[in-house]
Amino acid sequence: MSNELTKSKSGQVSNTPAFAKPITITGVNYTHFKMRESTVDDMFDAEMELARTGGGVHTPLIFNGEMMTRQLLQVSNSQGGTFDGPFTMNMLKSWGPRNYRALRNKQAELDLLGEVELSDQEES
Repeated sequence: MSNELTKSKSGQVSNTPAFAKPITITGVNYTHFKMRESTVDDMFDAEMELARTGGGVHTPLIFNGEMMTRQLLQVSNSQGGTFDGPFTMNMLKSWGPRNYRALRNKQAELDLLGEVELSDQEES
């Protein structure tokens, strides 16, 4: 499966990069994920959710996790199985540090591409 990005109406979307190790949701293993570019709404929603528990942008691991739950579109496996969410913080916690890093790396890549695209538009 390709690890490149495609452009959709809602911005950049990852093309099913792999988890570091399979994750399990309701007894089904998944090995790949799709994640979309973040929006300002995602950032506001994540920060408001964290404000209820004393977190926020000053707690970057948790903030980025909240963002991931909003940006994840789907997880899939080689048997054609998919799960389209909703994704929760408890799910992310159960997937382990290596998978958190795989998601965080893709999240950062999508953020950077969005910033590059924005700067390209400003130069035009």
